[in-house]
Amino acid sequence: MKYKLASDTWGQEEIDAIHRVIASGRYTMGEEVKKFEREFADFFGSKHAVMTNSGSSANLITIAALALNPKYKNKGNIIVPAVSWSTTYFPIHQWGYKLRFVDVDPNTFNIDPKKVIEAIDEDTAAVFVVNLLGNPANLRELKDVCDAHKITLLEDNCESLGALEHAQYCGAVGEMGT
Repeated sequence: MKYKLASDTWGQEEIDAIHRVIASGRYTMGEEVKKFEREFADFFGSKHAVMTNSGSSANLITIAALALNPKYKNKGNIIVPAVSWSTTYFPIHQWGYKLRFVDVDPNTFNIDPKKVIEAIDEDTAAVFVVNLLGNPANLRELKDVCDAHKITLLEDNCESLGALEHAQYCGAVGEMGT
């Protein structure tokens, strides 16, 4: 049996969309992106969606929104799972928050909600949960914990797009998701 090393997976719909973007002269922030953002938000049940060039940039603007918006508790630390990526951690540090690492559940490698409760203090602004490798964290319990402590739940969902937890899309449970 032979397998192709590379093949084209785009259909005519994608090729037509590429041609529309090229013809418009607007490769970013044009009408096609605006339309995609609306359709994306609608599909995942979110109020808004903002297109970025990468998950790293999405995480950066999420933490910027937290840091710059007086609506959010702008305090000293953000709780993160001990298993994640530098692209989850660096924006937190870049915006002047302290990283508060919490251990993960050894069965799922996702942040352990019980450990989150233990880590919350008066300086906690948010929990930045990572839905790891398509495996949803216990988002319902984490949302309840954050709500009870009046802190913000954020989701790094960059590697779990389309994953569901209790019939809700991951990335759309917290205040913001990437």
